[in-house]
Amino acid sequence: MGSGTVLFLFNDVVFNLGDPERAAIETGAPLTAADLRALSPGRCIKLVREAIWMDPDIARNSPHKARFLAALIGWKGDEANAMLALRPSGAKGPEHVQVRIASVGLAVMIQLKGLQDHNMMSARAANDAVWLHAPQRLRA
Repeated sequence: MGSGTVLFLFNDVVFNLGDPERAAIETGAPLTAADLRALSPGRCIKLVREAIWMDPDIARNSPHKARFLAALIGWKGDEANAMLALRPSGAKGPEHVQVRIASVGLAVMIQLKGLQDHNMMSARAANDAVWLHAPQRLRA
């Protein structure tokens, strides 16, 4: 991994973002760079909730969209490089989508990327490596 490379875990998919700001701007159509720069972290979380509400498995079904959302959170999320976003059964709308954000060590991210590269990545592996250890206060 080169310097400046950011690995970002979105649910159980690891994205290599490079520079999160640049990745968000390059994939953020129809939003302009100025629109993206004006987004607050709270608005970015709202976009994640809306996307997960529409497609709970967006990280796998629409990797281009998921990479954009990961880049936004990585850019606006103060050292965040992992996000767990789930639509609970019985949820009535996007506001019920649960989102957790974390900052995970590079060694763990490289390990998870290696599992993904060898088709061995699973939700269980991501959960065991990241979310079992993340404090509850990291919920958005």
